[in-house]
Amino acid sequence: MGVPAGLLVLLAVGTLLYQPITHGDSAQDGHCFQVVPGEDGALNIGRHWGGATPAATIFIDLSTVTRAASSFDFRTLDPEGVIFFGDMGDHSDWFVLGLRRGKAEMQISSVMTNISVRGGHRLDDGQWHRMLVMNEGDSVRLEVDGDELLTLGHVSYPIIERHTSEMRLAVGGLLLPASYLLAPMDTPMDGCLRRWRWLDQNTTWREGAALQAKAKPCFSALRPGSFFPGAGLASFRPADLAGGAAPPNGSWGLEVELGIRAPQQTGLVLAVGAPDGSLALSLALQPTALVVRLGNRTKLRLPLPEGPCLDSPLHLQVSPSQLALRLGDHGDTLPGQPLDFQWLQEAWLGQEGRLFIGGLPEGGETPSPQEWGAFRGCLQGIRVQGHQLDLDSALFRSDTLWAHSCPGGHERAGGGS
Repeated sequence: MGVPAGLLVLLAVGTLLYQPITHGDSAQDGHCFQVVPGEDGALNIGRHWGGATPAATIFIDLSTVTRAASSFDFRTLDPEGVIFFGDMGDHSDWFVLGLRRGKAEMQISSVMTNISVRGGHRLDDGQWHRMLVMNEGDSVRLEVDGDELLTLGHVSYPIIERHTSEMRLAVGGLLLPASYLLAPMDTPMDGCLRRWRWLDQNTTWREGAALQAKAKPCFSALRPGSFFPGAGLASFRPADLAGGAAPPNGSWGLEVELGIRAPQQTGLVLAVGAPDGSLALSLALQPTALVVRLGNRTKLRLPLPEGPCLDSPLHLQVSPSQLALRLGDHGDTLPGQPLDFQWLQEAWLGQEGRLFIGGLPEGGETPSPQEWGAFRGCLQGIRVQGHQLDLDSALFRSDTLWAHSCPGGHERAGGGS
């Protein structure tokens, strides 16, 4: 049966419809990445996609504040997003600290000024950085690892002299509509905090998804990529992607390149969905092979290298004349079938086609539970039609995914203190 007609619309507005069919096996997973990830005392602030909802929020009684300084350790591989937000309970006096192109950015809106400034070195390197934000007189200062990074003068009245009784602080999101920002920002942040002290006080988080029992952990070691935990997916409209339009000379083809690191499993890496809910193309991992299907007539099976962890570059190319799949140094091809290629081309270039990464929405055509499941592993450097694919630009993305980071293996690929 095909996908119900309204399903793609529900995906577009962010309804999570997918439930995992298979889960990872701890013994197998341990060969690829940390089986029990977790940085003690750390808070993952990358909880929400497609909105500015904070990961966690606290409220501070300003009558008890004697020093307007907040400090914390911060780590990310994400180049853009909100680290923390603070305001006085309304939309007229607020502060945002975030990253843009990997560099720290402060936005301040008050009765004194509206200003946005960015500078310093890149902080999206996967290492822990000690950050200090301080309000002294009418100035706001940002220090990173003990060095002054940004200072803004004549921008704010002293917090400790405010007549407002309470201040709100939120991490990983905003407490006002994103349209209020002075410079638009992709607010979700795939990052972690630890060793925080807000306004120089010991405080307790009041609410937020990051506080739930099944909240996403902070990996003790990082590597670049996008991590799929065996539940969830990302979907894109191919026509919206760079290189998604039909070429002027009419010689269309599909090319996908990525690095894959995954334990033995049965999981869907990617698929191209047609408007009727069927799959024009699928690429899936099986315990001993990588299998690509083009339409109903073309199936190419490439044996996996020996070993419990697959860690290889992957290259998929579809043209009118052939289907080619390469994994590391090994590859294979099949002659093209005109009807299968035409089906894929129409799905890709049409407005209702979808590219699924990591899994399928509920209700899709799945041959059997043994063959289809959500992918568990790390995808690195995903390139579609020669252009980098950013999960932050997805039409829909499950909150279960890590958009910019994967757990490290036995070696420490990032995340040092």
